[in-house]
Amino acid sequence: MTDPLERFRNIFFEESAEAIDAIERNLLNLNDTQANIEPEMIDDIFRSAHSLKGGSATFGMEALTDFTHVMETLLDKVRANQIEYSPDLTDNLFSSLDVLRNLVSHYQYNDEIDEAQMKSVQEQLEQLLIKSNQQAQADSQSQSMAATHAQKHREWKIKFHPNNDILSSGNDPVRYLEELGDLGEVSSHCDTSMLPPFKEIEPFNSYLSWDITLTSQNMIDNETFEDIFMWIEDEVDISYAPIDQSNQDEVAVTSTESSVSQRDPISDTISDKTENRTETVSSDTATQQSNPVTTSSVEKKRTSQSIRVDLEKIDSLINLLGELVITQSMLSIYSDAEKYPQFERLAEGLSQLERHTRDLQEGVMRIRMLPIDFCFSRFPRMVRDLAKKLNKSITVDIIGETTEVDKTVIEELNDPLLHLVRNSVDHGIESPDERRAKGKPETATVTLKAFHQVGNIIIEISDDGSGLDTDKIREKAIQKDIITRESQLNEQAIHELVFTPGFSTVSSVTDISGRGVGMDVVKKNIKALGGTVDVRSEREVGTTFTIRLPLTLAILDGQLVKVHNETYIIPMLSIIESIQMNPEEINKVGKTGVSFRWRGNLIPIICLAKSFDCPVINSDHQSDQSLIVVVESDGKQCGIVVDELTNHQQVVVKSLEANYAKVEELSGATILGDGSVALIIDVGALISRVRMH
Repeated sequence: MTDPLERFRNIFFEESAEAIDAIERNLLNLNDTQANIEPEMIDDIFRSAHSLKGGSATFGMEALTDFTHVMETLLDKVRANQIEYSPDLTDNLFSSLDVLRNLVSHYQYNDEIDEAQMKSVQEQLEQLLIKSNQQAQADSQSQSMAATHAQKHREWKIKFHPNNDILSSGNDPVRYLEELGDLGEVSSHCDTSMLPPFKEIEPFNSYLSWDITLTSQNMIDNETFEDIFMWIEDEVDISYAPIDQSNQDEVAVTSTESSVSQRDPISDTISDKTENRTETVSSDTATQQSNPVTTSSVEKKRTSQSIRVDLEKIDSLINLLGELVITQSMLSIYSDAEKYPQFERLAEGLSQLERHTRDLQEGVMRIRMLPIDFCFSRFPRMVRDLAKKLNKSITVDIIGETTEVDKTVIEELNDPLLHLVRNSVDHGIESPDERRAKGKPETATVTLKAFHQVGNIIIEISDDGSGLDTDKIREKAIQKDIITRESQLNEQAIHELVFTPGFSTVSSVTDISGRGVGMDVVKKNIKALGGTVDVRSEREVGTTFTIRLPLTLAILDGQLVKVHNETYIIPMLSIIESIQMNPEEINKVGKTGVSFRWRGNLIPIICLAKSFDCPVINSDHQSDQSLIVVVESDGKQCGIVVDELTNHQQVVVKSLEANYAKVEELSGATILGDGSVALIIDVGALISRVRMH
């Protein structure tokens, strides 16, 4: 039998990751001194930790619950100014995030818990709490008058009436009673008057309510209860007030009958700032102004502005859309009024279908688009940790984080970007002393920038470090027999050598870099995505790596070409230009053209008909001029000889490997409007082959 809570567990895991990321962003944005601390960020961090604890307790994840309880307690003291915020505390909280991620992975994927790390970090947090308690005890001895007054707020009267359907949302009222028990001594009366006869009981309905008296040794204010009940306030009728003021002031959170029963706690916490809340005073007595206690109520029904959709469903929708595009392309041949005058009305309908299909295509593709910040957000923390290890001072500047790109592209970008950022931090940026000696600011900057350009996404990773040492790179390349001492390379060509497999200028291997297995992997992964990467560097100014990628891997912008009545597609991203060339301008070996002069350089020629052994329809087929498409990959060019250029259009990419078999020098296929299959050229593989021969 399927566990009815399994769906909620999956949502918890997804939103736990979002909550941990939210904590990390807030920590990175916080100043490290108490004087400059922003209380709102501490509150956000506390709420995220509290929600993690609550959700994990709901699903019986004891290790995660226990750890987040310690973290939550510490954060509560920070926001109450009982613990001073400091750089050491920041480090401890960052270490806590690593433990949280490990614990979530344990419960989600059954990964092994790093017991040593968890114990070490928890001990550090507990030591801070011990110091705080000792300080609090010392302060309390000198504030007996205030303590006496505070005693009046240590006894509370609480009415806790859960809605009938609270259990269906995965919330357990008993857990909230246990949380109240953590605050002090609880005495309660359970009201069972709404309990129906046994045969009429619904197992997922709640029929009980409680009247509670809480007595605590510590002073408690209404914010404590708001924090406990904040993510079920739409699912309960609850009121709480100090016993000595129960006739005057009362805090009430009233549920709305139309509230959605399947709300998730962590999403409420994360979206807290965007929700409409109002506060009203529930007493008409003037005494409230001296000790105000407010009533929080929801004026509007909260509605979610987003939904979670399984990626398989989106991929299936995109596949169906691809078939629709192909069908529309097939029908488009009948829109030629001169050729098919009897289909004039049909032509009008096809024109509308084309527009609607294009709009639908763009809309559906946007569903799978995610902001590049899903990649970028991980790097500020990573750079902070690396800089600390290397004794460097570095800030991360992110530009264009809202730029959207296909989710499948984002997933493949993580490793290349990781290598490039680590390379900038380790190799590119100098120590503070070196930067000071050069007249630079002690704090260096790594910039991550993303923007759209003509159907592509451009990502730049730059630093203001020392730049690439051309002489050192050249000498290392000679030592590794990558080039000879007689090789004549310009500065840019030397810079490109950093992408050579196994190349590294670092003399000693560290756990950060220097193994020579990074930059070539970057180039290989980017190339697999149909993109390119290049480097620009200026000595003592800095280095910039530029990645150019298609926005999506499902749709390709291509140029259709004819070769002996066969149709092929060349990606527009690879095409530089198309030119007509006289036969005498082509250098030949025997009857075969091998190269021609283009922009002052000799570049090789590839005859597509011979490469793919296309059948010759007409043996006398010869043209006075050769039509050559000049293409480029990895900074290398070649000319592809074709018979005819036809349409330039977007095509739906179909995988050859998944549907047939892997074919060298072909990256996929598509179905054209006439129903025929056109093969998509792998320009990089073609150039690599011709350059090797």
